[in-house]
Amino acid sequence: MGLLFFLFFFSDISPFFVINELQTQLTISITQSWVSLFNLPVLIQADTLILQNGVHLQILHECNGLTPFLLYAAAILAYPAYTRAKVKWLFFGYILLVGINTLRMLFITLVVMDYPEQFYLVHDWIGRYAVAILTVALFFWFTERVQVRGVNHNKNEIVT
Repeated sequence: MGLLFFLFFFSDISPFFVINELQTQLTISITQSWVSLFNLPVLIQADTLILQNGVHLQILHECNGLTPFLLYAAAILAYPAYTRAKVKWLFFGYILLVGINTLRMLFITLVVMDYPEQFYLVHDWIGRYAVAILTVALFFWFTERVQVRGVNHNKNEIVT
């Protein structure tokens, strides 16, 4: 897991930092969409949301939802399921976690628009822990839904 983190988040030496940057750009693009969709009084300049109350919310690489996906992916890849199921759930999990991260960012923005002093509560506590809990729940859902490789489900015995 440490290797995955190292490969994605250290821009000066990581060949995969491009993926992190693309994820951040996707997050910014999705953010622009929901700001427009809900007609929110928010100005977006590059990676920063500027609220009418003067608060600036910057979308950093750490805010793009890639870390929860990497944790989820590591758990999926380590689980003794068939490759086809893993690929399916990795794709499904990525889409779902992008959606969860989008809702987290929308929630933070809506709260901070009216209650800027609550930023740390909604960002550092509610948002972060909600994403962590939902990521773990998604993995548990995966473990409940997929067949474990090497188990004969008709007799509940391990096949050797």
